[in-house]
Amino acid sequence: MTDAGAAFIGYWARLRVGPVTIPYAATLHKPVGQATAEQTRLLPTEAPAVKNGDLRWDCRRLGVRVAWNARARAIHRTLLECAHGSIIWHCHVPAGRARVDFRDAAPLEGLGYAEHLTMSLKPWELPFHEVRWGRFLSHADALIWIEWRGADSRHWVFHNGVEIPDAVIDPEGVQLPFDHGWLQLSGDAPVRDGPLLSTALRAFPAKRLWLSGRLEGAHETKWVARGRFTAGGRHSTGWAIHEVVRLR
Repeated sequence: MTDAGAAFIGYWARLRVGPVTIPYAATLHKPVGQATAEQTRLLPTEAPAVKNGDLRWDCRRLGVRVAWNARARAIHRTLLECAHGSIIWHCHVPAGRARVDFRDAAPLEGLGYAEHLTMSLKPWELPFHEVRWGRFLSHADALIWIEWRGADSRHWVFHNGVEIPDAVIDPEGVQLPFDHGWLQLSGDAPVRDGPLLSTALRAFPAKRLWLSGRLEGAHETKWVARGRFTAGGRHSTGWAIHEVVRLR
């Protein structure tokens, strides 16, 4: 996120279905006041890697080069472990400086975030029907939230690298307990909105992967929002990217 509110989101993934491995890379670029530009490739690309202390991603097929310089320690959690598999979350860069260089556009610089998710469950085996995820960054505060709603409702909230139990997450923001602070979101601007099979998964051969029938009702909405974090008499302002995915 730039200070002005331009957003860039990059994805690198590997989907394994039996003996088949499908590579995936995508970018979303939302300039201020403009529509989101999206690129997707189902071709092998270089994975993000730590080089000289920075996390770097050089994706030539998409014409982007990204570097993150962390200013906070990484966070690691096993979010779920059950008979069907597990979900392991590793937030490499909870907060830091980031720069995106494009092949055919001016670079972006601002605050950045990077995470890695490993999931060995099929989407229809997940013990929840809705997930809410978000992150807010300012020059003084970093707030991350993950919430599952369904048969196994859970949530995780981290403020400046510290896990905060009993926080309350709602569409307007995040309330931390015991007067530890309150994040207020405003001015949501859609980054991507639509059926999951037509947005994040549209490049995949859905019929071959038996996804189309099982995820037919899944829907994704992703926003950029202005954020204001208040704790005691202190305030900090920045930007948030947050989303809701409904699986059924």
